[in-house]
Amino acid sequence: MDLPGEGVERARVDSDLAVELGAVLTRIYSFLRVAILPEGMTLTQASALATLRDQGPQRVTDLATRERVRQPTCTGLVNLMEEQGWVRRRADASDRRAVMVELTDQGHRALAAITDARAQVLERYLGALCDVDRAALAHALPSLSKLIESREQGSHA
Repeated sequence: MDLPGEGVERARVDSDLAVELGAVLTRIYSFLRVAILPEGMTLTQASALATLRDQGPQRVTDLATRERVRQPTCTGLVNLMEEQGWVRRRADASDRRAVMVELTDQGHRALAAITDARAQVLERYLGALCDVDRAALAHALPSLSKLIESREQGSHA
């Protein structure tokens, strides 16, 4: 049972943590985005490629929904990614009128290059931290993963 005022104090601590965590994650995201994207690849393209890798082939309309862009925008995105050789279109086996977009081997290689670049950048920065700080980050990873899982499962969306 909470003592009077404990709930208010926890809400204040959670609010402060949310603000600070958000600021730190935004800064990490910003420097990683610049450091890891291959020349000529946009963040939206990288996200769409990762979606195709993780979710499998998609109709353009479904990919647009997942990427939170309008269908015409997604069509243009797919056109550009197809020109780069990262994706290909094929007929949907369940509905020959529909077109599926799938990742190519070149798209898989582009995503692998992003993953490698991210790991190299983070390794360089982690190397500058003391053992205690690296251990604290390692200890926080399961909690950060739970934040992502709760979002992916639709809770607190």
